[in-house]
Amino acid sequence: MNNKYNNPRIKPIYPLYRLNKEEFRIGAQLGITAEFGDPDGHLWELASRLDGRNLEHVIKDMIETFPELSRKDIIEGIDLLNNEGFLEETFDKKNDEIPQRYMANVNYFSRYIGTDGNRFDIQRKMSETTILLLGLGGGGSNILTLLSGLGPKKIIIVDYDKVEESNLGRQLLYKESDIGSPKCQAAARAISQMNAQLEIEAHNVMIKSAEDVLRFTDGVDLVICAIDEPPFVAQRIVNQAIIKANVPCVFGASQVSRGRVFTVIPGKTGCFDCLNLHYSLNDPQFIEQFVAFRNINFDPPTIAYAPAIYQLTAAIVDEAVRLITGYAPPRSLSTQYEVNFEDGSSFTHPSWKRYADKCPTCGEGDAKNWEIFSYYETANKV
Repeated sequence: MNNKYNNPRIKPIYPLYRLNKEEFRIGAQLGITAEFGDPDGHLWELASRLDGRNLEHVIKDMIETFPELSRKDIIEGIDLLNNEGFLEETFDKKNDEIPQRYMANVNYFSRYIGTDGNRFDIQRKMSETTILLLGLGGGGSNILTLLSGLGPKKIIIVDYDKVEESNLGRQLLYKESDIGSPKCQAAARAISQMNAQLEIEAHNVMIKSAEDVLRFTDGVDLVICAIDEPPFVAQRIVNQAIIKANVPCVFGASQVSRGRVFTVIPGKTGCFDCLNLHYSLNDPQFIEQFVAFRNINFDPPTIAYAPAIYQLTAAIVDEAVRLITGYAPPRSLSTQYEVNFEDGSSFTHPSWKRYADKCPTCGEGDAKNWEIFSYYETANKV
């Protein structure tokens, strides 16, 4: 008996089709397509039989059809297809517990799971997760909409603002009838209509300190920070809170025509204050630029174009799913992942390390030893 496979099948997300009598293909997407030369038809017939039936039945049928083949030959053929990433296991009815609304997610995740994994487990991990979402503006409201389709167990939402007419061009969770309502209440109403299976806990609170965040971190698996005012100060406050709570956080912020995502895992990656140290140590103009920007009290008009915001929020939510489920490696650990709205490209900035001996937040350092933190304190008091 071979225990590597039980009921292998060609992943239903990939088409299996003949090109001619001697060649066939699996897949139709650039980069996820393989062409097989098969003049004797053995591999085609094998692939055609890999439809979820038991391995032993496949082997028996193949040997009856092609007596010249051995069991070893057939297993090698299955290994070839599996190594190309085209096979998955068929599972029994226990996986029917996944609601149909999430099956498209499962099908997507199957791209990343082979015969040694379970594509349903990724969705299950999402369904067991509690997320704290800070901010329900252009970023947060659209993040919440995307999360509703992923089905976490619970989302705690925090915002202090009210829905305004000027929000409606990009914060597509809200309706005209929501104008004047607290965003947290309007968002909770909207999401409850999108996904009644999702538990929503809403709080009308302004985040002014780390303690304001720590009120909500008990039982939370992941924080998503979509607040960016005051600039840099807000991220530092959230960073301090998630380090104290020992909860990972995905941060996102939008600029004029680009957006950035970075992730902090307490004790593993550099935190936001480590990033401040990184720039202090490596960029001679960092403090000068920081102070100059702070001193002009720059108050730009709202810069938000809904298609661009969706590019950024999609990257934020996908990064959250990567962290929660591990379906693919995260892209923003100890680096800033930047999305260019103008041409759709993306890239990562130079990484920064965790300064365990220098950082005053995630390490043993003293903020008084670093000039940059004195300017944060000043900004926080303004």
